[in-house]
Amino acid sequence: MSETLERGSAHLFNMNAHDHEALAKAVGLARNDYEVKWWWKYGQPAIDKIVIGVEVNPAQLGTTVAKFMDQNTQATRITGEVFPYGIINPGFLIEFTAERQGG
Repeated sequence: MSETLERGSAHLFNMNAHDHEALAKAVGLARNDYEVKWWWKYGQPAIDKIVIGVEVNPAQLGTTVAKFMDQNTQATRITGEVFPYGIINPGFLIEFTAERQGG
């Protein structure tokens, strides 16, 4: 089995839009560790880029970022940006981008 399949990053490009359970399984997180705020797929006919916005509380920030970043392989590049989010109950909004590499 290839490293891409073992990490689940190949599954990111095959998921139905807003399939939160599949996303959680692919990155190895509990679904209640974060909340998906938005999700876009790019590319026709094959999806080659996905941008996902997730909200996490401060206690889960490190784990969430690490799990998504662990999906990087030679075939898939994951990047992320973290923004402070909220005033009353502050948390973080993370924008992750997954892109297929190499054709």
